[in-house]
Amino acid sequence: MIRIKAKHIRSTLLIILITAFFFLATVWDSLYYRFADIPEEVQYLGSSSCESCHQAEYDDWYNSLHRKMMRRITEDGAVLADFDSANTPAGLHIEDAHWVIGSKWEQQFMGHDGRTETLLPGAWNVASESWKTKSWDGWSEPFPLQRCHGCHTVGLDLTTGDFVEPGIACESCHGPGEWHVKSKGVAEIHSGLDAEQCGQCHTRGRSVDGTTFFPHGFKPGQNLDDFFVEWEPDYIQNSSAWWGNGRERKRHQQYTAWKVGGHVNALQSLTENYSGKYGEVTADCLQCHSAEGFFANEKPLKLEDAQNGITCSVCHQVHGDLEKPRAECSDCHTQGAYYHQTEDLKDHIPCPVEAKVTCVDCHMPLTVKNGGYYSIRTHHPGIVKPEESTQFGVPNSCATSGCHNNTSAEQLTEKFNHFYKKPDQ
Repeated sequence: MIRIKAKHIRSTLLIILITAFFFLATVWDSLYYRFADIPEEVQYLGSSSCESCHQAEYDDWYNSLHRKMMRRITEDGAVLADFDSANTPAGLHIEDAHWVIGSKWEQQFMGHDGRTETLLPGAWNVASESWKTKSWDGWSEPFPLQRCHGCHTVGLDLTTGDFVEPGIACESCHGPGEWHVKSKGVAEIHSGLDAEQCGQCHTRGRSVDGTTFFPHGFKPGQNLDDFFVEWEPDYIQNSSAWWGNGRERKRHQQYTAWKVGGHVNALQSLTENYSGKYGEVTADCLQCHSAEGFFANEKPLKLEDAQNGITCSVCHQVHGDLEKPRAECSDCHTQGAYYHQTEDLKDHIPCPVEAKVTCVDCHMPLTVKNGGYYSIRTHHPGIVKPEESTQFGVPNSCATSGCHNNTSAEQLTEKFNHFYKKPDQ
């Protein structure tokens, strides 16, 4: 009887020891992954590796414009272009296409020459349902590996031209997922609120070595300036990419424009340059002065924990419908554009209520022609005065979004100056 009890005790102890071993091993792995730095050579896996744990985000992304930026020609609904239309460019055949780029404004097509993708001649304008062979992004340098692939693929190998996944996907913004997946979600992956992860594609310029039109080697969480040299406006005269007043003239420049607006410095204006005129600075202010504060919800956030001003993800549904605002201007500018300066709000808007003019109609006018018409708003918030149209030809805040389009810039300037005249005038 004693031997049986002893044997039972030994078996029980052995089970306890084995259980404890695996428990401690699991705890050790968790601690290791949680506090270890992300390895330099971590690999890209593709968005399918994210789906099982992040189903809602994955579903939103799958139906978004980001995923549709580059697709197989064989995917249902991917091709909007009419290859049999009367103005189809000579030599352009759908049989030669492997990939389609874009879905909203225009579509471009890539074939393959046996070594790498090649950009086929011509772009399909979705709005006008017609082809164009000039004045499109691939016209002067039709080399996808140097031009398109950096922002239209995931895990690009510049040497071989291979990539893990087409389109703009999870790892485009969060970085390589191998380390995070290997740890079963414990290890760090970039999920910051900085704007540079958007800026890697929503800007124009060249890599620091001048070889590509995108910041090759950049990973989310790194300093974009170490990988990319932006093309910036000179605020003197028009260029092909910028109006002379510093507003965007071409697409893919939202990041550069955002950097010179007030949103980027919203946190700095609170913590460094604030005079104290409107009361004490508290953590409650962060909801409108910091991206971290906006997403804090009910979680307590200290002033020193905030790192960014108002960035892209505050206003945009980055996982899904990019055109559906996450935050409206009125969420922070409750009393108008000058939230703290109510004395400046008298007669702020000259338009009648029935005109249904919104904040962005005036403060983010349509300055970029895309798809054959002015369709993209400047991301440098502020009024574009009618007199700037006279000087540079840029669309102004009064003649945008369908308003006053048939009124001359001179007439609008006269009315604008009369309405907003200074007290001593």
